[in-house]
Amino acid sequence: MKKLIILLLFIFSFLNADITQYFPKLEGRVIDQANMLSPDVKKDIDGILKKHEKETSNQIVVVILNSLNGYTIEDFSYQLGRFWGIGQKDKNNGVLLVVSKEDRKVRIEVGYGLEGALTDKISHEIINYTIKPNFKANQYELGILKAVNEIKAAIKGEYVGKEKAENFNDPINGFIPLGFFGLVFLSIIINSGSKKIKNVFLYKISRSSLVSSFFAFFTFVISEAFTTYNLLFAIIIFIVVFIFIYIITIDVDFNKLSSKEYTGSSGFGGFGSSSSSDSGGFSGGGGSFGGGGASGDW
Repeated sequence: MKKLIILLLFIFSFLNADITQYFPKLEGRVIDQANMLSPDVKKDIDGILKKHEKETSNQIVVVILNSLNGYTIEDFSYQLGRFWGIGQKDKNNGVLLVVSKEDRKVRIEVGYGLEGALTDKISHEIINYTIKPNFKANQYELGILKAVNEIKAAIKGEYVGKEKAENFNDPINGFIPLGFFGLVFLSIIINSGSKKIKNVFLYKISRSSLVSSFFAFFTFVISEAFTTYNLLFAIIIFIVVFIFIYIITIDVDFNKLSSKEYTGSSGFGGFGSSSSSDSGGFSGGGGSFGGGGASGDW
C-alpha cells in the first residue's frame, strides 16, 4: 500500500511538472503573451491592480496566453494559481483572470479566501455579460479592463448584478419555470383523464410530457450557472426524454395502473503552491486555490 501511495505521488508530481513548463514567468500583475493589450492599457491595468493590492492585500493577476497547449483552462488556471502562490498565504485572497487567445477560452480563478465575495455566479456573469460581448466585438482591451473593475467591485462587495436582458433567453427567463410547471400540471390532468377513458395514446403522451418536463426544468436551472444557452439545452433534454419515455411505455394495462405502471420489457418502471518568480518586483504571497470561479469561451 505504501509503495502504491509513493507511486501515485510520483505520477502526480510528474504530471504537475509537465504542465508547469507552459507557465509564463510571473513578471508583473499583467502577463500578455498574445499581445492583446497595448503598452498603455497594460500599464493602466497594472496600476489599478497594484493600487487595489495596496489597499486590500488582494492580489489580482491578468494572464493572457497564446495557447493552453492541450490542457483545459480550468486545470491550467488552478495549477498556475497554486504554482505562483497568488494571494496572501494567510488569506488565500488571490484571483487570476486567464485568457487563451488561440483556444478562445477565458476563466476567472478564485482563491479560497475570496470565494464568498467573488462567487461562481458573479464570475459567470462577468465572463458572459462583460468579457464575451466585448471579445466578440474584438474589443479585447475594453473587455479585460471592465472585467478587472468588476472583479474588484465584487471583492469589495460593490458588484451590481447584470440585467439578464443581455442574454437571448432572458426576456422570457422569468416565465420559463412557470411554463415547465404549467406543462407538468397539464400533463397530470391529461394523464388522469386518459386512465379514465382508457386512451393509450393520451396516456403515453401525458406520461412522456410529465417526465421530460421535470428533466428539462432541472436542466434549465442547473445549466444557467454555466451557459447562456440553458433554455436550448432544456428544450433538447425535453425532446430526448419525451421520445425515450414514449418509446418504452408499452403494454399499458389500465386495470393495473392504480398500483403499477407498465413500461418496456427492460423493467424500467419510472424514475423513482509553492513557487514565485523573482522577476519584475512582483510575486505571489503564498495563497492557495480550490477551483472556484467560472469559465467561458467567445
